[in-house]
Amino acid sequence: MMRNRFSRGLRPTIYVALCLLAGLAFAVTAAPDFPDPGHAPMSRAKQEQLGLQAAAQVYQQVPVLPDSSPETQYIQALGKQLVAVIPKDRTWPYQFHVVAQKEVNAFALPGGPMFVNVGTITTVDNEAELAGVMAHEMGHVYMQHSAKRQRQTEVVDVIGALAGVVGGSVAATGVELSAGTLLLKYSRKDESQADAFGAIALWKAQYNPMALADFFRKLQASTKNGPQFLSDHPNPGNREQAIQNEVRNWPPENYKTDSPEFASVRAHAGSVHAYTAEEIAAGAKDGRWKAENAKNGAIFAGASAQ
Repeated sequence: MMRNRFSRGLRPTIYVALCLLAGLAFAVTAAPDFPDPGHAPMSRAKQEQLGLQAAAQVYQQVPVLPDSSPETQYIQALGKQLVAVIPKDRTWPYQFHVVAQKEVNAFALPGGPMFVNVGTITTVDNEAELAGVMAHEMGHVYMQHSAKRQRQTEVVDVIGALAGVVGGSVAATGVELSAGTLLLKYSRKDESQADAFGAIALWKAQYNPMALADFFRKLQASTKNGPQFLSDHPNPGNREQAIQNEVRNWPPENYKTDSPEFASVRAHAGSVHAYTAEEIAAGAKDGRWKAENAKNGAIFAGASAQ
């Protein structure tokens, strides 16, 4: 009888303990999911059209490496890995291109065209950081941040003004097409959402999500080549802590940080003739990049879709 009473009294305690352990296990192993991007007043077709037209203008205004370059092939392969983890019903026709510019920058246009500066490739410490920069930019496209800031009635006017907007911005200050111009005026909330998306994409692609925070922290501490990128990507407030809070309860992974391909491309990128923003601005004024891109075989593949 004593044993039975003891057993009956112990059962609730064991039950509570098991529930706590189960809850703890669930908290630690809950895999992250991409957020619902919501809806934008601009249709998907219009976003893709706008992005293609803007990308075609970029090719007229800045030196772009041809698709055959090692840098572009590597960036496209890395981008493909990141695209593969996005649900197919929510993805976009992402494209990946490389700009021969020394300063650190990267930007994605509505609908998916993305441009990464050579300076970004040579500045990151590892492949995970580079993947984080790209995933962050992909997050802006996924969440349709640019499109959500435009009224549908404005779309035609915006597309009609693209040539002047892109040409004017690049001619004035080099590649400064991310935030502040061309529908890409991102708020701190937008940046937080892009960070969250980027962290999830990194985790799903088996990269350490904290690599994104590492890159921003390192750039913030440096005064070399990073001011434009940081001004285009306003800190939403304690970026590193926010990402840490996001990933704290995610299942642990055997993260990859580097690859032989990254080491090879990063070394090669250091030998690429890259230009400063001022040099690019000067070349844009006299049509130098349009001519040189055509000569070098740097042709925008989406131009035929205009």
